[in-house]
Amino acid sequence: MFHSFVALINDKPKHSWDFPPCWYKIPPLALLFVLISMFTLAPAFAKTQEHNAKGQPHDTKAQQHIVSIKIINAKTNKPVTDEKLNVALRVDQIGSVAMPTDKDGIIEVKTGDATTIRILSNMYADCRSRGELYTDYSITEIRNNGITTGNLCSDARPKAKPGELILFEIPRIDIPRYPHPPASHAPIIPVEPKEKP
Repeated sequence: MFHSFVALINDKPKHSWDFPPCWYKIPPLALLFVLISMFTLAPAFAKTQEHNAKGQPHDTKAQQHIVSIKIINAKTNKPVTDEKLNVALRVDQIGSVAMPTDKDGIIEVKTGDATTIRILSNMYADCRSRGELYTDYSITEIRNNGITTGNLCSDARPKAKPGELILFEIPRIDIPRYPHPPASHAPIIPVEPKEKP
């Protein structure tokens, strides 16, 4: 009887659980397909994420109604990093706030529902003409096309990007000093008071 039991075991099929003989080959093939898909799709997914990351700041600024004021030293063409610009937003009234520049000479202003913005230099000399000093710049124009203010201090005229307002300034010590007018050599004629009648 023992020999019969051993013979029964030896005669048992080589595979189990009623699967066909090639069942063990399926999982490795599926795993290989998954790995190939991962390596193929990973670069495309990474590029999509990178594109979304680049586009996010611009969309965020547009949603928050932010305009960037860029202040440039007209003599050196370098950013002014220590200015506290007077900024006024107009909705129903004007309220001026001194706002500091960052390390790139930029001030980001949340405009909210304001329609115009007015800027005035504080610690530096403004390079705009006297007639432009108190201009109310259109926020819509700044967002759509950008605005570069006038510059009487140099020939620099960079084109502003959409959402950007460029202002030129120079240190107050660089303001040109004009000489006193020449002394008049005309003779001084004394005027005697008239006698009362």
